[in-house]
Amino acid sequence: MADPVLAVTIDGAERLERSVWVVVDPRDFVTGRRTAVPLRVRLKDIAAEPIVGRSGVYCFTDLNLPAASYTVEVQPLVESRDHLFDAELEFLLETIPVPAQPLKRNPLTVELLPRPAYVFPDQATLARGRLVKASDGTGVARAQIFLILETVDEGRRGETDERGEFVVFFPPTAPEDNASAGLKDLKFQLRFEVDGEPPLVTAEETVREGSTFSLDDIEFPGI
Repeated sequence: MADPVLAVTIDGAERLERSVWVVVDPRDFVTGRRTAVPLRVRLKDIAAEPIVGRSGVYCFTDLNLPAASYTVEVQPLVESRDHLFDAELEFLLETIPVPAQPLKRNPLTVELLPRPAYVFPDQATLARGRLVKASDGTGVARAQIFLILETVDEGRRGETDERGEFVVFFPPTAPEDNASAGLKDLKFQLRFEVDGEPPLVTAEETVREGSTFSLDDIEFPGI
């Protein structure tokens, strides 16, 4: 049976007279807001181009694909490639239902991590450094970086670039009850994960809230 033609409202403002199968919502990891920079959004190994809504979402329509695992790829275009990393997200496609059943549009939120050249807010708390191979001192690219803040694992918050350089953006801290308490000293560690290798956890360091902590080159063993 052919998919019905559906009128779908996006963010209360736009209507697409199509069968919308997948809606990709790209987000700037630092601001949490929808990414405004030009992007290339595609489904890996699928010949389909999305419709770009005025609200900034990317809609894949009339795909006629079986329910299976797929990967969406989001890539900033040339003018933004120095500020945001590429991102991808694997998801399980729920196929469009038969007429008279609710439409599931497979909403996907994809977060784009900041590259070292990203322009952060003035009061951002950051850790910067470079991950290198212990064998020859060259940079380790595409390592995933996880932040352990005050012994709490805050999850993935960074990635190394082609030269092994990285920046880690700390989450905002809760305000003190006492307005005169001043800025906090934050204890943290970084965990680096490289495909096929045991993770590397750094020694504990302390950064003043609202400042940048610069680490020496970090050697990743075994590579």
